[in-house]
Amino acid sequence: MFKNCSIKAVRVNSDAYHGQKAERGSPEYTMSPSSIRAFIGCPSRWRAGYEPPDSEAKDFGNLLDCLVLTPEQFDKRYAIKPSTYKDAKTGEDKPWNGNGNVCKAWIEEHAEFEVVSRDGLANAQSAANRLSKDETIASFLKASERQVHVIGQWHDKATGLIIPVQCLIDCVPSAKSEFQKCLGDLKTTRNAAQRPFGRWCYTAGYHVQAAFDIALYTAATGEDRTDWIFLLCENYAPWETGRRMLGQDLLQIGTQTFEHALSLYAQCLATGNWIGYDAPEEFSVINAEPWQEFSALEEKLEHDQSTPPANADDLIP
Repeated sequence: MFKNCSIKAVRVNSDAYHGQKAERGSPEYTMSPSSIRAFIGCPSRWRAGYEPPDSEAKDFGNLLDCLVLTPEQFDKRYAIKPSTYKDAKTGEDKPWNGNGNVCKAWIEEHAEFEVVSRDGLANAQSAANRLSKDETIASFLKASERQVHVIGQWHDKATGLIIPVQCLIDCVPSAKSEFQKCLGDLKTTRNAAQRPFGRWCYTAGYHVQAAFDIALYTAATGEDRTDWIFLLCENYAPWETGRRMLGQDLLQIGTQTFEHALSLYAQCLATGNWIGYDAPEEFSVINAEPWQEFSALEEKLEHDQSTPPANADDLIP
């Protein structure tokens, strides 16, 4: 269970939040929802340093988060890449290519920043503007404190270990607002429609993050927060928005998943055995799943119906 939980800060720089001094596999390492989701996929892989690959979609999401949730941090976190540079020999403006000495010098000067193109920034600003025009989303954001950093401890009953934990919640509406039972997360997505996003929500483990954040926040504050809201924005023009509330059944599955993950993590710490995909010296068997068997039967039926019998020429039409 969670103990000794508290709100550490609000309007936190997400880069600072993700920084870790302790190494993975040490008891001092602070577990977060993203760490838990990566760990439960394969403890051995996570222990070895696995990180989900970066992508343009992820970079866009981080930029939009900054513009919408903590715009005052933009100048401290981002640098806008020039579209041209002045040639030192001719004095002419040339398209930016990153290879010239002037370009390299600029990159070195801005090494501590995340570099964004003017087009990339314009797209993110358009998306932020689209979110602001959704009255319900705008109301939710207006009622909320942003980027709330919560810390605490997980006390594992089986091993007796105490594991430091944390989360960073995008939106915490005021307890006096109409959203008083909610916590919320701003997400960019390829498809904000209900069913496609619902499938992706489960695949990406967002329900685990939601359940973890609710449990840690309520342990820290004692507030009655039971609902999780997704504020959605598609990551391409025209930046269509969506509003989703996570069902209580999925939140329950998320709770069971993060509790199991933390218990397994404690066992790994206690034993030093960071399990992989397979048991030692064994080969796992890949069996046909029900949907595959059905597909094979369906293909056979289609084949039988489309293939004429051997004596087809003898048939009278």
